[in-house]
Parts: sequence; C-alpha cells; structure tokens
Amino acid sequence: MKLFLILTVLLANVGATVSAVETPPPGPLAAVDPALRTRAARESAVPVRPGVPGAQPFWNERAVQFLYAPAFDFKEVPGAQKYRFVITPEQGKQLAFEAEKPFASLAPVWLKLNAGEAKLEVMALDAQSVPIGQPQIRAFHRAAVLAREYPAPALAWRESARTALDALVHSSGLRCWFTTGEPDEETHLYRYPSKIVGAAAAALATSAAQTPPPADAAAALKAARCAADYLLALSEPQEAAWAFHPPTYHPTRYRERLKGHMQPGRYMTLCGAETGQYYLDVFAATKDARYRDAAVRIAETYARRQLPEGSWLQFVTAKDGKPVTDNVLVPTLVVNFLDRLAQVCGETRFDAMRAQAVAWIEKNPVQTWNWQGQFEDVKPLPPYQNLTKHDACDFAIHLFQAAAQDPAQRSLALDLLRFSEDQFVIWDKPPAASPGKQSPDGAANAKAKSWMLPCVLEQYRCYAPVCASSAKLIRTYLAAYGATHDPLHLEKAKALAGTLTRTQSNKIAPGRYLTWVKQPSGPMWFNCELAAIRAMEELARVDGAR
Repeated sequence: MKLFLILTVLLANVGATVSAVETPPPGPLAAVDPALRTRAARESAVPVRPGVPGAQPFWNERAVQFLYAPAFDFKEVPGAQKYRFVITPEQGKQLAFEAEKPFASLAPVWLKLNAGEAKLEVMALDAQSVPIGQPQIRAFHRAAVLAREYPAPALAWRESARTALDALVHSSGLRCWFTTGEPDEETHLYRYPSKIVGAAAAALATSAAQTPPPADAAAALKAARCAADYLLALSEPQEAAWAFHPPTYHPTRYRERLKGHMQPGRYMTLCGAETGQYYLDVFAATKDARYRDAAVRIAETYARRQLPEGSWLQFVTAKDGKPVTDNVLVPTLVVNFLDRLAQVCGETRFDAMRAQAVAWIEKNPVQTWNWQGQFEDVKPLPPYQNLTKHDACDFAIHLFQAAAQDPAQRSLALDLLRFSEDQFVIWDKPPAASPGKQSPDGAANAKAKSWMLPCVLEQYRCYAPVCASSAKLIRTYLAAYGATHDPLHLEKAKALAGTLTRTQSNKIAPGRYLTWVKQPSGPMWFNCELAAIRAMEELARVDGAR
C-alpha cells in the first residue's frame, strides 16, 4: 500500500518530467544559492588540462561541448608574432582577443560567451598585425553552467531509493529468478550475463538485506542465490586463461542480438571486477562463503593475468587470453573491487597487485588523459575517439578518499571531476552535435529535446543521458564534498539526483529510475538502476547528516 501511495504521488507530478530544453519545467523549483551559482559561472573560465605541444596532450579533438574554457590544437604559423581569436556565437555579440600562441585557452572571453553553438577562428598575424594565410577554424558548443534553479525532487532521497529498489526487484525482468531460475527470454539484455545477471543477483540480495526487511525478504534472498548460481555455472573453467571470470556475452542464448565485436568467448576484462562486487553483495546478505570465494577466485586470476606494466589487456579471448584489440584496461574498477575484497576478507595478498594497477593509472591516463570508453556494446577504439567519465570519476573518488590531504592529489581529483562535468554533464541547453558515430543505443536516445535536465551523458559513442552516469557524478560530487566541504559540490549532486526522482513517475516502469533519462525512455538496464539506487542512498546519508 505504501508503494502504491508513493507512486500515486509520483504520477500526480508527471508534469515535472518534461524536459527543460525549450521551456521552463512546470511544478516546484529548487533555487540554487546565488553565490554558489555565481562562483560556478566564474570557475568555468578555468581550463581543464589544456594541451601544450610537446608537454601535455590535446585530448579534446573529438569533443563537441565545453563547460570550462577550452584550448585547441591549432598549429603555429611561420612568421606569426601573435594570433587573433574571434568567436562568433549563435546568439550574442562576436568576441575577440589576441594571444601569443594559437593554442591559448578561450578564458579571456569565456564568461562573456552565451551558452550555445559557436564558431572559433584563429588568424595568425605578423609584426604589423597583417594576417598570414588562412584562419584555423573550430565549431563547438559552449555548455551552460549550473542553472539558477532546477526542478525540485519528487521524493526524499532515502524514500526514492527504497521505492526504486522495490520496483526493480518486483519488475518483470527479475521475476524469472523467483520462478524458473533461467534468464527471461524477453529480457534481451541478459545477453550480457556478467553485468545483467550479476546486477539482478545484487539487487535481490540488497533488497533482502534492508532494515527493516521487506515482507518477501526470504524469497528475494533465494532468488538472489539463484541468479548468482546461474552466473557461477556460466563462468570460465579452471583451465581457461581467464579462469572463474564470468562471460561478457551469453555463450548460448540471444545470438541474434550479439553482433559485430560482441561474440561468445570474447571477454571484456573489467567484467570480473564488476561481477566480483555483485558476488560480495550476495555474500553480505547470505553469509554463504561460496560467493566470497568466487570473488577471491576472480581476484586470483587477475593476479595471474596482470601485465608487467600493471594493468591488463582490455578485450581478449577468454579461453587463451589473446587480445582482440590492442587496448589496455583502465583498471579503476579492478582497484575498487580489490579494495572491497580486502575489507571483506581482511587479508593483504592482493595489495601489491592493486598498487601496481594504481601506479599504471598514474603513469597512463592521468598523463595522457585518454579516459577511454570501456563498454561491452561498443568496440574498444583508438585514443580519444570514445572518451567517458566513468573511470575518471572512479579515480577521482579514490583520490578524494585515499589522499584528500595531499594537495597535488586533491588537485588531480578536482581536475578529473571538472573534466567529467565539462564533457558529460548537461545542466541546460544540450549540444546539437554528437562527437562521432553513435552506437545503436546512442543513436536511439540522442534526441536532446526529450532529455530530462539536468542529466549526464554516458560516452562519446553513446552521447545520451543514462541514470548510471548521473549516479557516477553524484557520487563523485559527494566525494569532493567530503574532502573539501565545498557546498557547491553538494548542490550539484542534489540537482542531478532531483532528476532521477522525477523519472520514477514513468507509467511504463513506475517507481524505477529510468535507465535513459528521457521521455519516452528506452530499455531498462538493471546495473544502471542499481548504481542510481546506491548513489541516492549515499546522498541520503550525506545530506541527512547535515
């Protein structure tokens, strides 16, 4: 009855789910402290990792939007003494300034530039200010900063999270674990068993372990075991190179849905770390050592397969470990998994492996800024072609929690957070363009007029808003708030969380966090919903503690 009443209230507020792209959203609004909003705008003039030829890579060749003043890889022209920058916005006055180098940032005029599309021309000038050659040109979208106000949340954070978890556990896609013990044939996302079966098991276990427990806690716990056992049975055999790791792609089902690079037997090596955490969720709820031991076996295989440099090949053949592409894993998820495993098991035998992985991150993406996409449904790509914020945020959270008192490490963590906001957070006025060819999911969900704002986009190849992406930024803002006590971080987390609560009024999936933060939405990914539930629970703890 309580859930019914909650959903009745949500449906009564369905008007609040209209996107804020063209008109202000109806319903109550939450105002941002004007001082915080002014500071957010002012800070947008500070560049994020601006490139410097020969010293610091230009990572933004494929980017289409910038919240923070960008610098571009324009080339120096022989005989030039200075360069004239001219920005022509879609709306507003033309802006201009001069600089010694063509790759100077746009900071001098950034705060005067209206949000929206713009064209930049950089012209080389000689000693007499006479133009040399042709201008270098770049189009981009000047992203909007945090709005003065945003739609108020439809539910309190903790109530929202519990409602979402209950709705997920009792959804049609999870009913199979209460009944047949086999993946639902109609739920085609079970073609990714490590992620979707694992998330189903973790959601069921998490629901059963709540305080107070739900009425069907025993049934949910049994269903969690069922899903976890199914995944264990699918895992690679002991003689395989990636022994005991779960399959990325289902070995026998959904063949018509697995195309291109997605083939049974191929393995994304971050999957074990994600599934290992799901097993630990089931262990926490059941106290059955089988699930803890399954997580340990996954870690032991990581130890055997770790490259001398400290990471792992990203996309391989599970049986023999041969690479499918030459990409190397950005192993933040493995580090997180090993951290949690150490807490659960109370042992230190994986500490050296974890330290090597952290060192690899510091020597590679922290230096190159190639925070590559690592998604099973998008083939790994060359550097900078498919950036995402997930691993950048994960490493920022790691630094905020482990090294917040180290000024250099905290500065890096804040840079990672600013990069993630710069490229993927949409406070208002989404860009019209996408950075390159979109995956089928990205193309299907890329109509910005349907997005619910504010929201967070997933990756360059899926340039669309996903609840797990909002969840990742919420958690990163909360980690930054915990380390700095800066209320602006908390305000941004709350603004993104408010949108998630408003997705719960969807009539197709009432109570649930929509995977695609848009109306109408698309298929529901259980792992994304679970990530949003956990982020909302974390926000409830932090905001409630105030």
